[in-house]
Amino acid sequence: EECLTRVSQSLADQSLRFLFLANNFYFLWHKLLSQNLLLDVPTDALARKLDSYINSYLQVSWTPVLKPLHSHSPCCFFFMRYSAQRRFLAEFEKTYLAQKLWKVPDPELRKVLRTTIVDKVISVFTKFLEDGGVSASRVIVSPESLQEMLEELFEG
Repeated sequence: EECLTRVSQSLADQSLRFLFLANNFYFLWHKLLSQNLLLDVPTDALARKLDSYINSYLQVSWTPVLKPLHSHSPCCFFFMRYSAQRRFLAEFEKTYLAQKLWKVPDPELRKVLRTTIVDKVISVFTKFLEDGGVSASRVIVSPESLQEMLEELFEG
């Protein structure tokens, strides 16, 4: 773990750093598990460590994307809500394009990451649309379209 942390420090992008840690920690965990070398290590402690890497990744990657959706109350004028939606989509696209080709080789970890991102991003976006009473005709991109995009992440 210390070695992984040291190597991750060479990565300038914090999002990539935490994804690197999650990928490699997960790989080592399962490799050592398959060789029965983790018999004395509590599985829940390893799971919490992996979760901490995933949560850190979410915090630095996707929380900033959601910021425009939190900056206005539901009672704001249509223009402000439309503007917030556009800023969110610009941030979403920037983050998505930067990370689309990042690789998570393990299908199980890839699924966990995608599900976690979808749960966070789509729930906040959907709530923003519902709270603001944004009609379907005023939605620039549907939550379903964004979800489809997120489910393509990490194929490499």
